Amino acid sequence: MKLKLKSGAQIFFEDEGQGTPILFLTGFGGNTEIWSGQVNFFLQRGYRVIRLDYLNHGQSDRVDGELQIGDLADEVLQLVDYLQLKEPIGIGNSMGAAVLWNIINLRGWDFLSKAIFVDQSPKMLNDQQWHLGFKNLAEDNFDEVMNEPIVRPAYKHIDDFVFKNSKAIDSAYPFSQPRNRALVKGHAKKDWRFVLEQATKPVLFIMGEKSPFFDSTKTAELSALNANITVNVMKNVGHIPMAEDPTEFNRLVLQFV
Repeated sequence: MKLKLKSGAQIFFEDEGQGTPILFLTGFGGNTEIWSGQVNFFLQRGYRVIRLDYLNHGQSDRVDGELQIGDLADEVLQLVDYLQLKEPIGIGNSMGAAVLWNIINLRGWDFLSKAIFVDQSPKMLNDQQWHLGFKNLAEDNFDEVMNEPIVRPAYKHIDDFVFKNSKAIDSAYPFSQPRNRALVKGHAKKDWRFVLEQATKPVLFIMGEKSPFFDSTKTAELSALNANITVNVMKNVGHIPMAEDPTEFNRLVLQFV
């Protein structure tokens, strides 16, 4: 399905099932099918499953100009309002977590019933007080690190079903990393810890033990932000746990929600 945004551009989305809505937000360069290992699992348990492709991603329109996280958050909110979603469970992987933090900053924590952030730090830049940033990213090496191609986010083989579905979309609707470099650079400059410090709803972080981007031994820094935060480190997965081990990921999410 397609939604025409206020700008005139169209985004692709899927809205399936009834019951409590779960809003799945993917990361930089991803598409709706990266969540295909979750769809039937949650539909069969009485949840409503909503996925979308941001502009320049998946089956959504390609647009000129440099997108920022705030633009993606606005797209999501236009869809949320169109579908009249009330207190969804929000799940964001990678940059999708940042989109969700931006939305919470705009609408408040009462917008959600629960929030799940998947292998993403609220602050990508490392410094003397924060050690859960992206790789070795810091102020003095920002351009060097952020200009590196983003490759091999997974630690192990992606589930065959998920890989087939996601790869088909990537092949039919290619994503351009260079064209969208400003988006990921803007993402890396943000510090969303203040949003988490204000959390009044249950929050779960699912981090990948073998993530190539974040050090899973530093997750105590997340728990220290707010008593409502629970952190789970999934074993033997990298940056996209929901695609690498859908069974364990779904178990953890269902247990939380």
